[in-house]
Amino acid sequence: MEQEWLYRNYIGDVMKIINTLENMDLSTSNLVESYWEIDILKDIYFIPKKVDKRKSYELIRDEEFLRLLETTVSFLKKCDVVKVVEELFHEFEDDTKYQLKDEKLYLILGCHTTTIYSAVVNSEEISVLCLESLEGNMDKLKMLLAHEFTHYVRKQLLDCDIFETSIGERIITEGIASNYSREMVPSKTDSFYCIVSEDTVSWVATHTDFIRNYIKENLEDNKLMRDLFYMYADISFPVRSGYVYGYFVVKKYLEENGLHVKDILGIDWKEILKV
Repeated sequence: MEQEWLYRNYIGDVMKIINTLENMDLSTSNLVESYWEIDILKDIYFIPKKVDKRKSYELIRDEEFLRLLETTVSFLKKCDVVKVVEELFHEFEDDTKYQLKDEKLYLILGCHTTTIYSAVVNSEEISVLCLESLEGNMDKLKMLLAHEFTHYVRKQLLDCDIFETSIGERIITEGIASNYSREMVPSKTDSFYCIVSEDTVSWVATHTDFIRNYIKENLEDNKLMRDLFYMYADISFPVRSGYVYGYFVVKKYLEENGLHVKDILGIDWKEILKV
């Protein structure tokens, strides 16, 4: 696997700012300016996540971000993240017997807007992990990387856009990913694996028939992608419910058939959704 460790380019500057500047406003101001001086950050983070300079100032001044930043800096001082990530991917490869190739993962310090995501930059698909989202939690790092690992493998096996081809494919793709996180980091909550609130998990658990009926006419197109998977969807039910629905559907399929995620990484989504 080809890896790009972007954070090495500026993490030292971030830590210097936090350690030496007494005025937090000045600190955050310098942090924003240092971010925007890095051209590649604009391409892989600010533009895809629609965060302009004014918005980045607002986000970085938020007390929650400052707490996460302090935790993240402390985490990076004690942990060789590059080595840990490499070891985790090797663990996933050994477990599934699938080898990754030609994938690029960027580790960055974002503005506390997301966890891990895919983006297309200069016609090349990449993954970006925002280190502040980990809150210094090694289990969360493993959970997120396990999730992303299945996306890498599934893209290789199916050779298609697993995120936008159809709502059926996206539901199963995300369900496979969250269930692999469950297998690799056991004994956590469903909300932990799906990266949503407990309320969202509870709602989906009691409204599976509603979601099934909601999507049944659109499984083979992508018209409902925003409704089920976007954070800011204009809908009457919890946002990102598609992640939880996929998690439950795939979990049930695995249990009923005595399988593990590694057995279904290349499965046709129609097999699970019985289309």
